[in-house]
Amino acid sequence: MRQFVLPHQPPDEGLMRLSDNSFHYLSTVLRLRREDSFPAVDPDGRHYHCTVEIAGENYLEVRVIPRGEPEQDAPRITLYQCLPKGRKLDEVIRKCTEAGVAAVVPVESEFSVIRVEAMNLDVKLERWRRVAREAVQQSGSPTPVQIHEPVTMDQLSDRVSDDTLRLFLHHEPLEQQTLHRYLAHLPRNIELVVGPEGGLSHRELEILDAKAFRPVYLGSQVLRTETAALYAVAAIRTIVMEQTSWMLK
Repeated sequence: MRQFVLPHQPPDEGLMRLSDNSFHYLSTVLRLRREDSFPAVDPDGRHYHCTVEIAGENYLEVRVIPRGEPEQDAPRITLYQCLPKGRKLDEVIRKCTEAGVAAVVPVESEFSVIRVEAMNLDVKLERWRRVAREAVQQSGSPTPVQIHEPVTMDQLSDRVSDDTLRLFLHHEPLEQQTLHRYLAHLPRNIELVVGPEGGLSHRELEILDAKAFRPVYLGSQVLRTETAALYAVAAIRTIVMEQTSWMLK
């Protein structure tokens, strides 16, 4: 574990009681005892140094001390992932959390096999958020990933700020613009749409164009939807990380 995700923001007095799943993970899985310390982050992305002060039979009381916030070294990436079959979204959330996305928004698209009305949404959201939390703890991602309720393509916001870049993946080169050129001005926020197994419909392409999403072509190979999201996020993160080098050439 690189860090522990606290279930909520610590109280002002700095002493926090952890029970249930948090207690089980820290005491049984990690075997933490009195005076043991561990790094933690709360749901809002604030970072803490924690020390176990009391180890009860079914709870831990920990002293929570704020520590400096890590520098944000990359744009905030929001992934709009069209609903894939089965439990593939679990894998998308896990891998893309490890790769550094800040939020995942499931999208019910025209070619999605899974429909929102056919799922137990509360159970799904609980599992998706648990998967994201575990990935944050394992990877040490500086900010907990937000998992939003599903939306449709029509429900994507029409408004976009000047510091936000909107992209969608497509299997054909719809424009000559490259990912490097899109990222040259280093936007603060990136919104990325990835289609389902059947791709995006013509109507959805028109919707995305009207909402200022620009197409990204990542090559002629056909990627599974669960692979495409990670492929694109990794490409964005790498280009941004190495921007100083390639901008000088």
